[in-house]
Amino acid sequence: MTETQNQLMHRLAANTRVGYSFDQEFYASDAVFKADMDAIISQKWLLAGHVSRIPNKGDYFLFRVGTEQIIVIRENADSVRAFFNVCRHRGSTICQAESGNAPRLVCPYHAWTFGLDGRLISARLMPEDFDKAENSLFACHIRVFHGLIFINMSEDEPVDFDATFGDMGPILDYHGFDNARIAHAGSYPTTANWKLVVENFFECYHCVPSHPEFCSMHAAESIVAVGAGPSSGPADAIASFAPKLQVWEEQASAAGRPIGNIDDAPDSSHLRLLMQRMNKEGWSSETQDGSPPAPLMGKRDKPDGGRMHLSFSPFSQIVADDHFAILFQFTPRGALETDVEMIWIVDGNATEDEVDIEKMIWGYHATTTQDKVITENNQAGIMSTRYRPGRYSDQEGSVIKFQKWYLHQFGLERAE
Repeated sequence: MTETQNQLMHRLAANTRVGYSFDQEFYASDAVFKADMDAIISQKWLLAGHVSRIPNKGDYFLFRVGTEQIIVIRENADSVRAFFNVCRHRGSTICQAESGNAPRLVCPYHAWTFGLDGRLISARLMPEDFDKAENSLFACHIRVFHGLIFINMSEDEPVDFDATFGDMGPILDYHGFDNARIAHAGSYPTTANWKLVVENFFECYHCVPSHPEFCSMHAAESIVAVGAGPSSGPADAIASFAPKLQVWEEQASAAGRPIGNIDDAPDSSHLRLLMQRMNKEGWSSETQDGSPPAPLMGKRDKPDGGRMHLSFSPFSQIVADDHFAILFQFTPRGALETDVEMIWIVDGNATEDEVDIEKMIWGYHATTTQDKVITENNQAGIMSTRYRPGRYSDQEGSVIKFQKWYLHQFGLERAE
């Protein structure tokens, strides 16, 4: 008898232990990836990009997740739409280019033509009883929030966006994402399961041995205590760091920055996170020498020397300094394939001459290139017959929380 998806996940969950990594199947099985797509990935609001990528009517780009392709297209000045890239005739993809401009969406196979609102405009030589109104493109849920484009592929009504992310509005407004622009984009496709990519991002236990550039930009005590979020480090390190963090928070608040952390529990829908802290003493920005690579971003009239890590979900992250921000997109494509994309954002009024691209990308380009190698090596080792779940350190608390959240998406818990 073939094992059902529910039986599969129950069997795997029964073999897990809190404080240990997952069994091999979680990271390697096509059946588990299908379950992930059905129960998690297709149900979440995923960060697809920034509106500055599609400024003009008809501008579009493709967002790929799993086997799906989503057309994200500007309908007009006030509306951005998203559609599954599937013609309603015989299923051909409509857009083949990764980005472009389309006054109308025309299928290259048989020339069925759709408007930018997804309605079928023309279909040649169809029977008299054919109803164009019943053959619009399949829409994908979409929301533009402070210039950030989110899509949700759920066939049902997704979790309420405002109720889920509304409290993040003030900090996004302060950073000026709505009026920002893309300065640079980097792609780091990773031959590894998406959970390994996320788990690596959610811990800084590996930072000292693996990321010399990242560590050069941050104080050692902050890396240990809160390197991957407010509850990622040992309790004593967090307690020791707290008074210094409080002093900076008071100064930053006086300068106008909205202060507050978010640290969602494992039973939350999206496992959101917001961690704000000071940069290394003397560093105004996360660059090689600490000097800013671009003008101040958003509503600041002076720097406060801080940095922000905001997680909309395990798939969608932001890291932001006073002068630039990075959108991280961890997009699952297959059991052993994850697209890792980074988009560097600067203030919309910053000219090209005012932005030093090489300085801006130095630290995180190096770190993400290293993470690609680390995670692919991790995946390769997990494929061995000798792989066994390993014990986590006290600096990997956020990974344990992520794994609890992951199982909770299936209504499951780990063995204590």
